[in-house]
Amino acid sequence: MSELVPSRVAVITGASSGIGLCTARLFATRGWRVGLIARGAEGLAEAAAQIRAAGGDVATAEADVADSAALDRATTTIEAALGPVTLWINNAGASFYGRFLDITEEEFHRVLHTTLLGTVNGTRIALQRMSPRQHGTIINVGSAVAYRGTPLQAPYSAAKFGVRGFTEAIRSELIHDRSPIHLGIVHPPSVNTPFFSHAGARMAGEPRPLPPVYQPEIIADAIWLAATERRREIRITGSTLQLSWLDKLAPGLADRLMAVIGFPAQRTTNEEVQRLRDPALFHPPTTSALVHGPFGREAFASSAQMWGEHHRLAVAVGLAVFATLLVPRRIGLRRR
Repeated sequence: MSELVPSRVAVITGASSGIGLCTARLFATRGWRVGLIARGAEGLAEAAAQIRAAGGDVATAEADVADSAALDRATTTIEAALGPVTLWINNAGASFYGRFLDITEEEFHRVLHTTLLGTVNGTRIALQRMSPRQHGTIINVGSAVAYRGTPLQAPYSAAKFGVRGFTEAIRSELIHDRSPIHLGIVHPPSVNTPFFSHAGARMAGEPRPLPPVYQPEIIADAIWLAATERRREIRITGSTLQLSWLDKLAPGLADRLMAVIGFPAQRTTNEEVQRLRDPALFHPPTTSALVHGPFGREAFASSAQMWGEHHRLAVAVGLAVFATLLVPRRIGLRRR
């Protein structure tokens, strides 16, 4: 592990499992001090133990991101242990699966409070600390559904659309103020994490990710890239790009496509998935510090699109060469 640098302190919400824990592990192995925030003490303790066992420097604090005062206190606790936060990652999120009219008002609001207002609260707390220091980076975790709403996930779709719009608004404010603080966003596809085990549901079958599914290490890598290279936005994997472009170019087709595939593709009766169900919308999960979910057999461990994000120059050169070879050929064909 590289030598720890005091100024490199990353705070991650929703850090006791899934993408949050995977990201914390990655940053810790690369020399960052990491502050973990989540609702459950047991999950936080286990996550911290994993990071310390690998040689990382870590601090934890319990907080529900929907409670801004509790989140502020948690941040103070982490800064006292690790130093001033220089990177804040708003990762915490929750979902509830079911038809809109089958979801109660309380359940819908809880998803919004965790996923959208949790991001709002985290961004406010980070900016209040970073602005006087004139230094820092905030990365929000969006979603492919921030570009295309998904049936059976109305609360989560609404929340992630909100996260995307909120991020764009605050970024423009920072640019207007000529602030050196960077605000980026990454949009994951479906990911093999305990997220689906923890989601609430009221439907036939259990929640499962809409294919294709990817491993969380790809998302952690994208967050690393967005944070360390100050990227504005990363739409992770080709499936996220395709979904966003489909909605832009043929929104009516996207409506009908989701109406056909969105229901069967997000429900399963798999026994392992049923066994691992641990709904945690209103309380911390009972399963602790798990990065991966039960969909590993179908999950991709790499992404050509993320390779392209890491090698932008090579991609640009390749496209230029392709265009150079293609254009004269097409001109020649027209002249014949």
